[in-house]
Amino acid sequence: LLEVHADALIEYGFGIEHFGDRTYLVRSVPAVLQGKNVAHSVTELLDLLGEGVKGDNREEEIAASLACHSAVLAGQSLSQEEMADLIRQLEQTSNSRTCPHGRPTMIHLSASQLEKGFGRR
Repeated sequence: LLEVHADALIEYGFGIEHFGDRTYLVRSVPAVLQGKNVAHSVTELLDLLGEGVKGDNREEEIAASLACHSAVLAGQSLSQEEMADLIRQLEQTSNSRTCPHGRPTMIHLSASQLEKGFGRR
């Protein structure tokens, strides 16, 4: 699959080259995957590409997969600046209420829910 889809991987920012019988060397990855599990990301992308998804749907699925693999993980510490930057980026998206897979990125809490949560009711 790596050989068959090499051009697509290059298009999405991966630099992968053959490095022996059944071994490949990852020379570069998209910046959004810096510090992430690259092997898992490449495997999932190859699974998507191997399914034969074509056209706009393919690009959308690959973009969604890269977005999920580059996401902030639960429990991951961020600086105030990083948190503020994430909020700014979220506000600039066309669908800021959910991730590409439909999970909520924010929830609405009424004043009464907040009061109840803080024991004020």
